[in-house]
Amino acid sequence: MYTTPQEIRDLLGVTIEDAPDDILEEFIDKAQHVVIKYWQVQIKDETMTGSINGSNNTFSVSNKFIADTDFDKKITTNDFTIYLWTDEDDPGSRVEATVSTFYPEHGKFVLSSAPSTDVEKITIDYSYYTKAIDWDLVNLATAYYAGMLWVAREQYLVPETFAIGGIRVRSVQPWERLREEFFRIVNQITSVPMDYVRYRKMVLAPRIKGRFRGPGTVVDYEESRGRKRYVKDTT
Repeated sequence: MYTTPQEIRDLLGVTIEDAPDDILEEFIDKAQHVVIKYWQVQIKDETMTGSINGSNNTFSVSNKFIADTDFDKKITTNDFTIYLWTDEDDPGSRVEATVSTFYPEHGKFVLSSAPSTDVEKITIDYSYYTKAIDWDLVNLATAYYAGMLWVAREQYLVPETFAIGGIRVRSVQPWERLREEFFRIVNQITSVPMDYVRYRKMVLAPRIKGRFRGPGTVVDYEESRGRKRYVKDTT
């Protein structure tokens, strides 16, 4: 997972009795599927390039920088699926191929064996990065979004405005602060496009787990690294 129930409880200032693990894990799962859409693109049934001649077993996709899709912060064979089609018009004819190795920074895949000439096409389901993500910021974004979902569920019965006698009260929607911080974090993540050097550093030499204690905010994150804060241009 990109975050943990305890990190969300720390963010919200609640106890495990208030927010049990199983409830927060449900929101984490939902949050993860939302946040990744900001920095990666999902591709279904892309036809791979490469000769199907009975001897070639190396095929490529049109996009490099293959993305993590199962939320383990690693790029593995679990993050994509390759299919061999014996009838290019019949999805029922496809079978899953086995991959011996792959090069995610290049979008190149080596199958365990060369497909026979009976195969009419080879397709792949995968995602690829468009932005140079930082795992610490991904952790923060997921924690804030999951926390927002939890607070919204716990607080949704309180109307935005209500009356007590002759006094009209406007309540503060507590999830709005979480939403605002979430979008500030997303702005940080999406401000830099992915490139070869950043991708290899992210995949082959990721930051040591736990270096940033969090959950914190964008301000805490920037101060922990001595960086200049990102300020969104509103002009």
